[in-house]
Amino acid sequence: MPEIIFSCDVEDPRPDESYPKRYPEIIEGLLTRLEVLDIKGTFFFVGKVAKADPELVKKTAALGHEIGFHSMYHKPLTTQSTTEFEEETRAGKQLLEDISATQVVGYRAPIFSLTRQSLWAVDILKELGFEYSSSVLPAGSPLFGLPGAPFTPFRWHNGLLELPAPLASIGGAKIPYLGGVYFRYLPNRLIRFFLGKTPQNQCLWTYCHPHDFDTKQPFYRMKETALWISWLLWLNRKRTFSKYEDLLKTSPAISFAPPFSEQLHSGKFDLIPCLPVTSFT
Repeated sequence: MPEIIFSCDVEDPRPDESYPKRYPEIIEGLLTRLEVLDIKGTFFFVGKVAKADPELVKKTAALGHEIGFHSMYHKPLTTQSTTEFEEETRAGKQLLEDISATQVVGYRAPIFSLTRQSLWAVDILKELGFEYSSSVLPAGSPLFGLPGAPFTPFRWHNGLLELPAPLASIGGAKIPYLGGVYFRYLPNRLIRFFLGKTPQNQCLWTYCHPHDFDTKQPFYRMKETALWISWLLWLNRKRTFSKYEDLLKTSPAISFAPPFSEQLHSGKFDLIPCLPVTSFT
């Protein structure tokens, strides 16, 4: 089986603070299970979460996991001005580096919101010292996507590395099957089938969230979503831990940090060089 990069987006899904805060307990449990499996991954922290629970960031880093940045307040890029994004991203990156005592070089946009409307973020990320992004869904989507983007790793015009979300085809639709609600609902045998069809040059990574594992979270309607979508997001969480364990026990799991970064320079990935943002405008 191909190597899979394990990554997790550490967010607080609560609509407001009247609900119990459960993500610290879930991430603690996830860290314990990864330690048993001897897996090191990448955890993309929302800045607000890191500020509220710095010890969680410290523990994650101390266990050898890479720390990445997942925005300050989990707002889609398309809702922000360039000034707001730059100020929040600069502050958030510094916050994570101060807490974790590690360099933060990876960025993931909320909800894959690096789209045609937010390509201005590419230059800001490079200027702030990020080395890679995993923010592009290279297909159409009901929420955010960038149709026409490569399915394989590529560099933007300024050298920033982009690692697009791995996709699979179901009935003509392209879906990011290694994370979120897709991973929870798809059977593992189908996920393994997709993995077996993966082109050699595609970068495979998961994207889970604390709520994907949380079977005790009370139901609440997500902001700006239909009721049926909120139910879909809430259900079918019981086997998420075991599904990832089953997958990662037989597929080598790594982080975006070394050894993966070393593979980029070894010639394993035939990177598409310097893709201008004008390719999508």
